[in-house]
Amino acid sequence: MSIDLSKLEKLAEGKTKIIYKNPDDVKTVFMVFKDDITAGDGVKHDIIEGKAVVDWQTNRDIFEYLNRQGVKTHYIESPQEKVSLVKKLDRKINLEVVTRRVAAGSILKWGNEEEGKRYDPPITQFHYKDDPLHDPMLDQTYVDYIIKAKSGTEYAKMVQMNEKVLIQLEKAFSRFDIQLIDMKLEYGIIEDDVYVIDEITGGSFRLWPYAHKNPHLNQPNVIKELNPEDRLDKDTYRMGGDLGMVQSKFGEIAKITAQFKNI
Repeated sequence: MSIDLSKLEKLAEGKTKIIYKNPDDVKTVFMVFKDDITAGDGVKHDIIEGKAVVDWQTNRDIFEYLNRQGVKTHYIESPQEKVSLVKKLDRKINLEVVTRRVAAGSILKWGNEEEGKRYDPPITQFHYKDDPLHDPMLDQTYVDYIIKAKSGTEYAKMVQMNEKVLIQLEKAFSRFDIQLIDMKLEYGIIEDDVYVIDEITGGSFRLWPYAHKNPHLNQPNVIKELNPEDRLDKDTYRMGGDLGMVQSKFGEIAKITAQFKNI
């Protein structure tokens, strides 16, 4: 299949992707990756030539893996380079859903947690998706109330699905001596059910290599078992790494996820 994007109607454009109408099927759209990279709720912004292809490869391999695991996702196929065919949403849920296995990033400051603390079971938090407001987190007590007293089945499904995805990807990355630290996903409603949507790329999670073979990961703090200095994720960009290094890290992720088809 060869798709001439210049002839398609643009439906939406975000920081890292463009959505185009599929003239042959009203139930699907084309999701096209861009070379842009952002951080700090969009304040930091750069272009990395070739990033779109790397992200597209990573996204393709992860979503195909999740589809094989029975996770409901919007992903259908990748008909050509940088382009994914996905199911059209009936409604987007304007939340970012974060599941954490190991304490890292912002939770160290606002949650006063010790870096490397292991969560078993993993913890999941909802953030209202709004860059100018810095994606504020929803109160967990109230989320629990909505689930129990207000029949908040969508919240319950998102928690269940996010934790399932984290566990499945954690197992996959562990085959390559890498720990999945945390993960951020988005959701939408398709045919009256909750689906994983958007992208899953190097900006969607933190990945820390093992510090040594056969690490002891079932202890309260696992920081000594891991090597955060060799991280393979977007934190390299957030922390000021040069763009060549960022692209190299994302390329390493793509090489790993390319092997998910063998799992």
